[in-house]
Amino acid sequence: MTAGAMPMGRAELHGALDASLAYAATYPAGGMRLSNHLPMVLTALWHLGAPADALHAPLRRAEERLERLTPDRSEARVASELSARISRSGVPDVLMEELPELLLAAETAAFHGLIRLAYALAADHQREIAQALAAWRTTLVRLGPPMDARPAGNHPSIASALGALRQRPGLAFGPRSGTTITADMQACVALPGFDAAVAGADAPTDTALTPDALAEASLAVYLASRDFTALHLVTACHAWRQVEPLAHFDADRARIARRGLWRAWLAAWLSIGRPKPDFDAVHAGGATEILWEAALPGLAASPDEHRIKLAWTALDEWRHRGWPGYAGALPAPRTQP
Repeated sequence: MTAGAMPMGRAELHGALDASLAYAATYPAGGMRLSNHLPMVLTALWHLGAPADALHAPLRRAEERLERLTPDRSEARVASELSARISRSGVPDVLMEELPELLLAAETAAFHGLIRLAYALAADHQREIAQALAAWRTTLVRLGPPMDARPAGNHPSIASALGALRQRPGLAFGPRSGTTITADMQACVALPGFDAAVAGADAPTDTALTPDALAEASLAVYLASRDFTALHLVTACHAWRQVEPLAHFDADRARIARRGLWRAWLAAWLSIGRPKPDFDAVHAGGATEILWEAALPGLAASPDEHRIKLAWTALDEWRHRGWPGYAGALPAPRTQP
């Protein structure tokens, strides 16, 4: 990164996103298929105020690692169809048509369908919005059937539910290696007592399952554990805040979608050993924009895609919610040797 360089403009971001459209939503690595983070990283760097030259390294790494999206793949065909619909009807109408089904599967690709769409919307890039929707639709995974619209749960807060669930022997799960987040979540769905924790007596009430409450629990779990899967809970709740309102759900459909998000959240939390959330850390200390500015040089030079995404999520969530604990998600700034 060039010292004193100006932050990139939207046109520079959009040029990089145009280049990123050449790649498929997943790529092979170590016997698994992992999510392509390139468009999300480019967008996060823009929002963090990085200069245009910070885009070069992610694009170069993509060329070496990612899989090209060929026209014969279903993802490409669906993206083309969605792009045409967006051109005819506009983004809001297409989202209202697509999101009611997609938001019932927030867990798809370890939440990356949801997250990528939120980033595409934040970049205001129509072709990337179409491709993000296509990636979500063509890799759709649900942990179970859609939830019931009837009121559910008994605990008045997520915190009280998690406290009780940490004591349930049947929900113990030993963290695994060499598996994907999604595979671990799917394994946790089969644990004894999981259904009761989703919508039975051990679950939070519908009133307790707000986007704010899930975001707070996500940050509390991440600050307590610094776990990779917990990081995805933080970024997923950030994305949900931006995307859910665009579906224009009525009360029943919102309750169904949020209960489904809780099922996915719960499976992810169980898969990392049920760490005790540190709710105090969410609200302790202080935060200023200066902390993100100090971290930017290291982030712009970092090959760690999740670190970059988490930094922008933390900044955007801190600006929205004001919880100083989001600054705790930042890496320490680089120091001069």
